[in-house]
Amino acid sequence: MENHEAVLCNPQEIPNLEGMLFVRIADILNRMLKAPLILFGLLLTVVLPANSFGSTLRMVDFTVYPDGTTHVSQEVLSSPQDAEIVVELFGITIENFVAQDQDGLLLSYEIIGDTAKIDTFGATSIFVGYDSYDLVTKNGRIWTFKVDSPIDYTLTLPQNTVVVGMTSIPNSVLTVGDQPRLSLANGPNEVDYFFGVTGRGTIVGNLISGVEEMVGRLENQGIATFEIKTKLDAAKKAFEERKYDQAEKLANEAKVLAEAAEGSSKGNSTTNNPLTYFSNNIVGIATSIAAIGGAITTITLIAKRTKSVLKKTNHVERNVDEAEQDVDDMSTGQEMREDDKQLVEFIAQNGGQAYERDLRKKFLMPRTTMWRAVKRLERQGIIEIEKKDFQNLVKLKKKEEGL
Repeated sequence: MENHEAVLCNPQEIPNLEGMLFVRIADILNRMLKAPLILFGLLLTVVLPANSFGSTLRMVDFTVYPDGTTHVSQEVLSSPQDAEIVVELFGITIENFVAQDQDGLLLSYEIIGDTAKIDTFGATSIFVGYDSYDLVTKNGRIWTFKVDSPIDYTLTLPQNTVVVGMTSIPNSVLTVGDQPRLSLANGPNEVDYFFGVTGRGTIVGNLISGVEEMVGRLENQGIATFEIKTKLDAAKKAFEERKYDQAEKLANEAKVLAEAAEGSSKGNSTTNNPLTYFSNNIVGIATSIAAIGGAITTITLIAKRTKSVLKKTNHVERNVDEAEQDVDDMSTGQEMREDDKQLVEFIAQNGGQAYERDLRKKFLMPRTTMWRAVKRLERQGIIEIEKKDFQNLVKLKKKEEGL
């Protein structure tokens, strides 16, 4: 045997003993040193799995809202033997946190700084979702999304955004409902973007620019423009918030005031001679004729496009006529906001009901903003809120219920 010695004792060397065979272990010292280490390893094997805090990040998705709030969705893997796990969060300012297992059951948790300690209850896959306010910053018109992810991830930006810079090349770029969706590699990355305008926004933007030119001409003539500029500034603010109906209304009011100021100025500076008036205002008349011609062309194009769209959407309108009639009857006599109207129209087209979470995804609104809109419509008697499977189900009221 290795490291063993067999010794036959001589009875003469050990008195009162007959011949006896002793076995002496030569590496007894090494064995004595290794015994505590082996015992410690056995204890770790028994105790550690029941108190493990490790987790493996499998998926992460970021959805940026127009106000800069970012909704984060993560999936982490855990061992069924883990009593709890610690999940690293993206950001410190966290709201609307939800943790669920693979079966959709809610799990208890505790947020500590930029981590969340979650009780697993034997779950093998845990899904977390929350809103973070630390991932997007703004400098002038430029918004910047910044993150350092340990795995590849997807990033969905708001509608009508234009990406102007990235620190790394995306794996893929898609457009989902006018929303850019980027697939990016792990590691630190920054995405710079700003809000562009298309369609209706272009028309309203041109209107505002035209009124600005009128204000500039009035100021050059020394005419007071305080009231006009007040309306114009309000129109610009509404335009930046993409409230195009409100912006167009304010811009038109400012235009009426500017035209009245221009007319008053011209009336005071001209004689009753028609030839003199025509000579002094020939440039303005030509400009007006050109503007009228452009307006007629624009209206003609819009009418043709509208006719084409109406043909394509006739079959959709037939399916939702009854629901929309209910909405019109309930909202008669009530002043509804434009975003509330869009919300009600979507619910009507969705069969008269929709989950609040689906409404948030459709209109890219934070949880608190959508909740205020839903409660506002409930107070007006247009919708009702029903709890279903731990979710808020928003349903349009029937005509007899809204009375």
